[in-house]
Amino acid sequence: MNSLAKGLTIVVVDPIHKDGIEILQEHGKVIQLPAGATLKDLLAVADKAEAFITRGFVRIPKTVLKKANRLRVIGVHGVGVDHIDIDFALKKGIKIIRTPEALTDTVAEFTVALILSLLRKIPTADTAVRGGHWDKKFSSLVGVDLKGKTVGIIGLGRIGSAVAKRLKAFDVNLVYYKRVRDLQLEKQLGVRYVKLKQLLKKSDVISVHVPLTAKTFHMISRDEFSLMKKGVYIVNTSRGAVIDEKALYEALVSGKVSRAALDVFESEPLNSASPLIGLENVILTPHLAASSEEALKRMATTVAKEVIGALRSL
Repeated sequence: MNSLAKGLTIVVVDPIHKDGIEILQEHGKVIQLPAGATLKDLLAVADKAEAFITRGFVRIPKTVLKKANRLRVIGVHGVGVDHIDIDFALKKGIKIIRTPEALTDTVAEFTVALILSLLRKIPTADTAVRGGHWDKKFSSLVGVDLKGKTVGIIGLGRIGSAVAKRLKAFDVNLVYYKRVRDLQLEKQLGVRYVKLKQLLKKSDVISVHVPLTAKTFHMISRDEFSLMKKGVYIVNTSRGAVIDEKALYEALVSGKVSRAALDVFESEPLNSASPLIGLENVILTPHLAASSEEALKRMATTVAKEVIGALRSL
């Protein structure tokens, strides 16, 4: 154990892969909060920590940051930071570390899997077979091809770009929207830039890949749904509050949206009373897109190494 370990305490707010824990333990004391931990649990240990490692299941608001007087680094096991009071953290001089490269391919694969599952009604078909309704294969289980469809990607960052790269193999027409047009990526990926309204009007499938900010909160709501083609398919693996869930529910019921796949929700875990649960034309997964064996190990080891490196440099 090196000199950095003396008095060093790292609080792992949400469970991470054991390989990441082992790296941290080589450098100091590790306090691991259990799965399902609460804000109260985090507050109880906040004043002990030089660093937090978080996956976003427990919020890190100003009340925690005020108590965490020794805190120097917050390592994010993933990309999103909307669960952290970033402004207050930066004001206190706390360094924020993220691990976007570790999950990009994993989330992109999951996104494409959801698109195919929607268009070919795979979860519905599974339910039909288990229920003894084989004959539905001649009627309600008939899906549509992805080939030839116009796919609109909202947000062409790391993950959006990785999704576009994979979708090219399906011979689709790719369009994208982002706040700052990227001519290099357009040439590299063979995607075409359109303004958001045009993307909503033209797309058969829409995949959302933007962070949650004040500007992207409910960026897809009633007005945006009204612009879409009747029967559009929507996938969201970014952040739940980017889409107005109430407006999405109405669009799913009316048929404006044929089917949707949601890996993220405005409030997580999804409330068991959510009306989305009662719909057959929506796939619901528990914020799972980045959770492959490989990605979880990559994120855990990457964030552990970078947090230790940051503590050494501060």
